[in-house]
Formats: sequence, C-alpha cells, structure tokens
Amino acid sequence: MHKNLLILPILVLCAGSIFAGGSADQAASDTDSPYAGAQLVISTWGFNMDTIEANVAAPFEERFGVDIVYETGNNSERFTRLATRRDNPNVDVVQLASNWAFRASEEGLLQPYDPARLPMLDQVYDWARDPFGNQHVVGYAISSYALTYRTDKTTTPLTSWNDLASDDFAGFITLPDITTTFGPATVAMIALANGGDLTNVEPAWIALEALSDNIVTIYRRSSELVSLVQQEEVWAAPYSSFAWGNLAATELPVVSVVPQEGLAGSQSMVAIVAGSANADLAHEYINWLLSAEVQQAQALALVDSPTNAQVRVPEDIAPLLTYGDAVIDNLVFFDEAVLAQNREAWIDRWNAIFSE
Repeated sequence: MHKNLLILPILVLCAGSIFAGGSADQAASDTDSPYAGAQLVISTWGFNMDTIEANVAAPFEERFGVDIVYETGNNSERFTRLATRRDNPNVDVVQLASNWAFRASEEGLLQPYDPARLPMLDQVYDWARDPFGNQHVVGYAISSYALTYRTDKTTTPLTSWNDLASDDFAGFITLPDITTTFGPATVAMIALANGGDLTNVEPAWIALEALSDNIVTIYRRSSELVSLVQQEEVWAAPYSSFAWGNLAATELPVVSVVPQEGLAGSQSMVAIVAGSANADLAHEYINWLLSAEVQQAQALALVDSPTNAQVRVPEDIAPLLTYGDAVIDNLVFFDEAVLAQNREAWIDRWNAIFSE
C-alpha cells in the first residue's frame, strides 16, 4: 500500500515484451552517425565503472562513433563543480541522487529534455519520467532504503524503525550521515514510525536522541557499512539496496527487512547540463541509459535497479535489487522540495546529536 504523506504518487506501468516500443538500437541512426568523432562528457559517481564501461559506455561509443569521458566524484563535489562552471560548462550529462538533482534543477544548472527525443520514456515507470514536473530529469535507476539485522543477536524479529532501539542491539547500531543520499530519509522514516510526518519531524529528533547511545558510529559510504558488519561491529542498520549484495556476501546471518513504515525510495537521476553544446548527443545517451537492454545488463550485474518496467530478471537476482511489485508498491518518495527547505536545519540538528 502506498504511503501518502507529502509523497509523490507511484503509478506502476503494465510491462510487456522487453523489446516493445523499440530498442536502444532503433533509437539511434543505423549508419553514418552524425556524431562520429564527438566527445560526450558525463558526470557520475565513479563506482562500478568497469561494469558501466562494459554495459553502457563501450557499446554506446561503438554505436555512435563517439568518445565518452567520465568526470567522477560524490554528489556534493560534482554539484559544486557544476555550479562553479555554470557559465562555461565542461560537462554534458550529469547523474545525481534525487536530492542533489533537485538542487541542480532549482539553481538553473540543468536544461529541459525533449520527450520526443527520448522514446524509451514510454517504457519507464511513470514516477521516473519527470520526477520534478519540469522535464529536467529522468530517473534511470531506483534504490530503496531498508533495514538489516543479525538474526543470531535477537529472538525478536526487527520489523520497524523503532526496533533499532532494542536492547539486543545496544552499542551495535549504525546510521548513515545526514548528508548522504538516504540521510534525510532516516529522519523522515523515524518521524513516520513515531507518529510524525515530513512537516513534523520533532518525534524523529526525540527518538534519535534516545538512540544515540546505542550508535557505535555514523557511516558515510556503503562500503563502510559492509566493513562494519563484516567486522561484527554492527548488528543492525538501515542500508541502501545497492549494498545488499555485499552485505549478503559477508556470509553472516543477516536478513533484509521491509519495515512496516515502508521503503524510502531514491532515484538516480540523469539530466542534460544547461549550456551543453552536445544536447542532441546527450539525448541519445539518456535514451540509451533508459533502454531495457542496458538496464537489464546493469541489473544482472547488480549495479542499478531498473526503472524500465519491461526489464525482467531471474528469481535469484530479484531479491538483490529494488525490483518486483512487492517492493515497488512499498516505495515511499518524499517531496524533494520539502527536504530541500529543511536541509540546513536538519543538518544542524543532526550534528548537535551526533557530534557531541
């Protein structure tokens, strides 16, 4: 059941054949690419680059006769570069987490896409097509925010965010920093668990204050969380879905939990940088990234969970992704405008609790 509290609506498209509506190849010129010899600069995170090169970049370069150059870094670093170079951009396409993409949109760092140039839009979930309602971004991957815990450390199953306060996990809890992709969702989900909402998060701060004594550390990267679990310093934590494969690979008795409050969802978004001289080629790249073929390859490699509704993955792969009706129907998308308005205040409140 969808959550409806300042949450963007989720509408699931009916999926058909993986090739329905045209393929990525059909969206490109068959011969004599007009872009031959061009260079497309893409700003992205920098992890899983070997898989991105194999599944996305290399085939695209061969198809269009172009060179792709990736500029990498975390969201904050790359956003700062975009803002600094707004009058003379050296990047054509940018990939950002939803909260950073919203800031880029608000600050005029993105230019609208042309839906006619993106035939693959017809295949993606409705909530991924135009998340901000201004045709600035498209969601090309979806991640979710769940809970995990060691089943051998408690006799009571963890079912809610409030269960992180269990005495069984005292001293073995970690949370992501407020400035990470899902940091604000931590506050929002704990608020929901304690009778609050996105406009009333005071219950979350009260709960976080009480929980702080049980926290062993705050993590800033998924790799840190995996290491903490592997070293048995953490028994319970919220985690981003793209980290589950590595958490499961620890071979410790950890389980993934869809809490009763739902799964916070975050889209990895792609956009054309304002002022790009390669907008036409940028459209081709985004369309390529949205295609079922590319998204399926990335899903099978456990890199990105698909927003193309026609992607199908095997049953043994599905639990490692944000995939399937049972998961999609439990996604909670918080209003990025509200999160942005409260960002600085939340950071200050968070630091007051966890920097003491």
